[in-house]
Amino acid sequence: MEPALHEMTARGIHVALDLGLGQLARFEVLRDGRTIAPFARVPWADLPDDPARFPPDMAPHLRRMSGDFFCAPFCADDVEGAPAHGWSANAAWALVDETRFDGGVTARFRLSHRIAGAEVDKIWTLRDDHPFLYQEHVFTGGTGLLPMAHHAMVDLRGGGHLRFSPKLWAETPPQPLEPGRAALRYPAEGSDLTAFPGAQGPVDLTTYPIGRAHEDFVMLVDDPTQRLGWVTVLRPASGDIAVMVKPVAVLPQTMMWFSNGGRDLPPWNGVHVGVLGIEEACALGLEGWQAAIRPNRLTAKGVATALDLGAGPVSVRTAMGAVPSTARSGQSLSIGPDSATLQDGTILPLHTAHFD
Repeated sequence: MEPALHEMTARGIHVALDLGLGQLARFEVLRDGRTIAPFARVPWADLPDDPARFPPDMAPHLRRMSGDFFCAPFCADDVEGAPAHGWSANAAWALVDETRFDGGVTARFRLSHRIAGAEVDKIWTLRDDHPFLYQEHVFTGGTGLLPMAHHAMVDLRGGGHLRFSPKLWAETPPQPLEPGRAALRYPAEGSDLTAFPGAQGPVDLTTYPIGRAHEDFVMLVDDPTQRLGWVTVLRPASGDIAVMVKPVAVLPQTMMWFSNGGRDLPPWNGVHVGVLGIEEACALGLEGWQAAIRPNRLTAKGVATALDLGAGPVSVRTAMGAVPSTARSGQSLSIGPDSATLQDGTILPLHTAHFD
């Protein structure tokens, strides 16, 4: 059965939400006569149902994993028992309303499940000639602490170069995702992203790929003096660059998931290759809901690993976009009052008031 999609368009950008799972099913920026679509979709998304490939106990989000989805909680739900990454990534969303305004469109969707007692709304906004999807997730009426993250996936089958806003350090979890299929060392920590401890020596985390037939995860901790954090992912083979922007005070970590053919069990079957997850988060890496809400190694350093739903409506805002690029090396980003500028001088209209 084809998933139900809600499609939205503004001048120069088109997106679609998979209403069954809350996933970004389509993202296309139209610029300079080209269609830019840098975000990944699992290769089995459109295959027919097959219990051998899609076990009945599989988390629903894996069935059509694509583009970006919101995880609440991030990783394991060992509090309420939802599938991995929570109901926000595994249950249906319904359109509440859609409003056209002068120069764009906004749509609000509501999750079919409550999380920690909270009603959850997803708000998408497109603006004419802005190469960004502006997202907001609002939690109303909940209680307690909740780790969460956006889970974007970039298609890097042709390789790529990354640049980041300032980070304090990077670390891997105690255990690898797939024992024997890791390019990084576990556990490990380092502040030089171009020479992070690897299984066979230093690894450059700013260049993709970092290995063959591997699965890896690393968490980067933001410099809290920055208001807005960002990641750029240059895809030279495709002639484009993906850009993600977030408020550091709300999402103080960037997780990187290197998925390059290192998983053999279904539904992966070794065919999920060339994908980089960029997961802007307030979480304790892969360690789940319970670990994130207890005192831990990050909170001891003043870094939040969960948001407090009891403090009133909680809003999580991000922007993700893309533009053509002829650059051959990674591109840093500077953010001004109403635009962002890449290192090569490319100017991207950016509605920075979205993050206020």
